[in-house]
Parts: sequence; C-alpha cells; structure tokens
Amino acid sequence: MKSIEAIIERASDGTFSVYCKDEMFNGMGDTPELAKQNMLEQMQYFKETSKEDGYEYPSFLDSEFEVIYT
Repeated sequence: MKSIEAIIERASDGTFSVYCKDEMFNGMGDTPELAKQNMLEQMQYFKETSKEDGYEYPSFLDSEFEVIYT
C-alpha cells in the first residue's frame, strides 16, 4: 500500500488547505476534515476524467493508499 504525505495548514481567513508533499493533489475546506475530504474527492475526479479522456494518471489511484497528514 502506498503512503502519501500531506500537509494541513490554516489560512489567514480561517479556512484550511491540505496538499500532498510529493503528489499534485490538494484540497480546501472550512475544517481540516472538509479539506481532507475535498482532496480525496479531487483525486477521484482526476482519475475518472483522466480515464475518460485517455490520459495517464498516478497508478496508486487504482489501488489502496493511505494519506498521512501532518
């Protein structure tokens, strides 16, 4: 199982962002949980649209992976 490192930060407006350290994915939300959920939704959307359009995407999206947040 692949481990993805992601960093959660609080913005000056009080919202939260999360971004992967070594991957291209990120998310935003009013809470850390919503930011995490947003990032995972974007990962799924990227995979689906890449498949539909015939583009390559990170292979770990086809298997189980874990995100380690700091």
